[in-house]
Amino acid sequence: MVAVTEVTGLTRTTIYRDFDGPNEMAFALSDETMQRIYARIDAFDPTDPRYLDAYSKVTVEEFCSNSVVNRQAILLSGTQRFHGEMSSLNPEVIILENLWTRQASGLLEVDDMELAARAVVTYFRGALYGWAAGFYTDEEFATEVARSIQVGLAMGDGKEIE
Repeated sequence: MVAVTEVTGLTRTTIYRDFDGPNEMAFALSDETMQRIYARIDAFDPTDPRYLDAYSKVTVEEFCSNSVVNRQAILLSGTQRFHGEMSSLNPEVIILENLWTRQASGLLEVDDMELAARAVVTYFRGALYGWAAGFYTDEEFATEVARSIQVGLAMGDGKEIE
């Protein structure tokens, strides 16, 4: 709550008019960030070989756009709790579908697609929570998120076809 009052200039009393407490506010901030991420990602073609790189870049840009608030929102609420239409989005499914599409297009060879997608998401979440806890700078977070794709492909015994 203190971080939000500092960033917005609002008083705690004003913030409590809109939210019952810090958890509800963190959930709302998390939902808003995720909505911005997925609105931007919708513009990308999932069959584009650079889709996962673009997905990662957008995610890092949005989280780092306000590191102070987003780090707190992530630590308090997690980023996987959404309202409404956001609750149906699952990053692992999105990544898995992209990997299948890329393999069908001859851009990728992966032996265990489900493991690859799960590894990408798991590594990404580790980087996200490490960043939120202050273990990574914004730049280190971006590097680790980009690495999550390589790790996922390696775990699934896969490689990109040039």
